[in-house]
Amino acid sequence: MVTHNFLVAWLVRHALEAPERRWIGLNHANCALTVIRYSDAGPPTVVALNDAAHLPPDLRATGLPDDYRF
Repeated sequence: MVTHNFLVAWLVRHALEAPERRWIGLNHANCALTVIRYSDAGPPTVVALNDAAHLPPDLRATGLPDDYRF
């Protein structure tokens, strides 16, 4: 389990094999869930990214710019 926004972004960038400079632009909501599946059968798979559906609407996207709210 990882809880810090930028560490989550770095792990997603790594799982997607994106260039290192790409992690800085990934912003995640507080308490949002990101799931990366690691398997011997293939490369890492991002199963869920920034999923805040389990939170009440007024708590989704806290800490992010207003235009990120959904």
